[in-house]
Amino acid sequence: MKRKHGGLMMLLILALLATACGGNNDGKEGAAAPSGEPAQSSQHNDAESNQGEEAPAEAWTIEVTDDTETKLTFDGPVEKVACIVSLCIDVLAELGMEPAAIAESGVRVIASSPEFYGSKGESFPSIGGSFFEPGLEDLVTAAPELVIGLKGVHDTLREGLDGIAPLYLANPKSYKDSLEFLEKIGELTGRTDEAAAAKARFMEKLETAKEKSPMDKKALIIFGSDVNFSVITATGLGGTVMKEFSNYPWQVEKAEDDPYGEGSVPYSLERLLVEDPDVIFVESYSYSPGTLPVSEQLAASPLWSKLKAVQNGQVHEVRSPIWGDGRGTRSLGILMDEALAILYPDLF
Repeated sequence: MKRKHGGLMMLLILALLATACGGNNDGKEGAAAPSGEPAQSSQHNDAESNQGEEAPAEAWTIEVTDDTETKLTFDGPVEKVACIVSLCIDVLAELGMEPAAIAESGVRVIASSPEFYGSKGESFPSIGGSFFEPGLEDLVTAAPELVIGLKGVHDTLREGLDGIAPLYLANPKSYKDSLEFLEKIGELTGRTDEAAAAKARFMEKLETAKEKSPMDKKALIIFGSDVNFSVITATGLGGTVMKEFSNYPWQVEKAEDDPYGEGSVPYSLERLLVEDPDVIFVESYSYSPGTLPVSEQLAASPLWSKLKAVQNGQVHEVRSPIWGDGRGTRSLGILMDEALAILYPDLF
């Protein structure tokens, strides 16, 4: 009995010691200490034990998805961008950046326009080859961190650019897509403030146009290189802007007429006479020297002269590299400025 009583005393002493050492935290990590102050977490204790040691900088990484659903990952803000499409020039100008190299033809034209880089745009390093097949050697020389191209045109370049630079393919179908692209590239380049400012400028201009415009002029944008022209509909990029401040009734009536969802359809003068627009904006593209503007080629048809816009002198050749190829917020802003000045000269 004595031995048994001694064992019980020993167990009691051990239990008391365990209670004193363990404290009362109900099994919950980080519970309040008896003084009422928050208990220090193990992370806090580790930080104190490592006081004086500089913590490693957190890696800067970002992942974006382009218009082909391809994911691109970057380990830091992108600084060197090569442009093989005019949209790239547009977004870099909005962000206050300069391209590392640019393709020729229409891309060089828009870069040299006064609203973009002016004469400085003539001196950016050149990417040779054609619009459809830019020179890979020139891209290697430029050593960009990113190449921006056009979805549906430059898709096959991704493999060739492997090991040179990631390829971001875009093709905005509406001005909202253009705004989203601006924000994505702003994030990639670490220029979110500049992107936000450019977006605000565009939206302010659009809201002003919507508020002041009487919407009583029927407008139309057509494009082509000869008499076989196409119409930009209300779901086409320029049309999504134009319909905000004008009567813009043009629609894709048959899906087969617009198989790629670009919002443009082939048209005829006979169909054009049915709606008979008040103002026609023409984007002419020339693929050989001496090609006449589309409006002058169409003038050879007797139907052309029957259009109200023709009779009233309201057919206007526009800068197709900006109106048709720019695709970004700055180009669309220029489209707005120029269209409003023609549609409603007393108001804008």
